[in-house]
Amino acid sequence: MSEPNNAPSLRVVLAGHSSSHPNEVAQALQLNDAQVVQLDQPVEFPNIIINADLFILVISAKTGVSKEMTSAWTYVSERQVPRMVIVNGLEMSEIDFDDIVLIANRILEPVITPYLVLHDEVGEPVGLIELTQGKVHDYSSNTLNIYEADAELQSLVTEFKEELEESTIELDMGAFHAGLLVPALPLVKSRLIGVAEIQEYVKEITKR
Repeated sequence: MSEPNNAPSLRVVLAGHSSSHPNEVAQALQLNDAQVVQLDQPVEFPNIIINADLFILVISAKTGVSKEMTSAWTYVSERQVPRMVIVNGLEMSEIDFDDIVLIANRILEPVITPYLVLHDEVGEPVGLIELTQGKVHDYSSNTLNIYEADAELQSLVTEFKEELEESTIELDMGAFHAGLLVPALPLVKSRLIGVAEIQEYVKEITKR
């Protein structure tokens, strides 16, 4: 007879300015036990972070990165807490995912982008392209459809794929577990874009 699974639940801290709606992000990702922190003003982190398994910073493309968000990130980065960036607010925004990644690289620390956002004719997000395997994650019909990217699209993302490969040479998911590899992923809640992809990274932490 097998023993019951008494493993503790994943301890996640999900933080962001109120404009990024961190509570709604936690709900969309089904992180019901996450400690949600609003970074509208300086926050004392020690008691929350000491035992955290994962720190997630939510950045809105519409409002960017505040001083409080930068301070929180510095705190967890110095302690090598496993961490990731989620970018939302991408609907009807003049700032896209790539722009926020550049800001994160400059203000927070270098991040990797396993996925890029795909847009429709009017510029709205409709899916992702996974750079390592060249797979399209198509959410245009509000359900996930995965297929091989065509030659033209793969050519367009060649530079981004090479950058990702250079950034992850000799690194695997163990580097993410150790807080040495920081992914940045987009989230478009209205179409569920990014939900499954982000959840895969969260699940990786439980495999440590």
